[in-house]
Amino acid sequence: MSGKRSRTLGIVPHLFVQDVTTALSFYKNAFGAVELFRNVLPDGTILFLELAVGDARLLISEEIPQLDALAPTTLGGSPMLLVLETADPDDLARRAVFAGATIEAPVEEMFFGERYGRVVDPFGHRWALTTKREQLTPDDIDARTPPEV
Repeated sequence: MSGKRSRTLGIVPHLFVQDVTTALSFYKNAFGAVELFRNVLPDGTILFLELAVGDARLLISEEIPQLDALAPTTLGGSPMLLVLETADPDDLARRAVFAGATIEAPVEEMFFGERYGRVVDPFGHRWALTTKREQLTPDDIDARTPPEV
């Protein structure tokens, strides 16, 4: 192995859903996503859509079982949590619910210095909606951590 290191450009979540058209509508309405690129297979299957969500990128694809590309609804849920930083998590949660998401945890002030809540989109993907309120040290957070956590 040479001493040359490859340059990492970033992580882009790639979500699998059973209905890309419906998912695109949801992500546009809930999170203000903008479609950047669409790659369609000859049979019409959408291989992926590239979306911009704020400054971040997100890929969504139709579920393709033969490629082991399965949606959370097929798998019985998702162990992953997507974190979406926003200036107004309360507004984003309202928009997401209006677009079809369900509340997993209501937006509230948290001991770790953020206003934070979670939603589950109609496709089974979990989203944390958050904004930083305070810059806390680990000791500050430890001192504020409720006993039940």
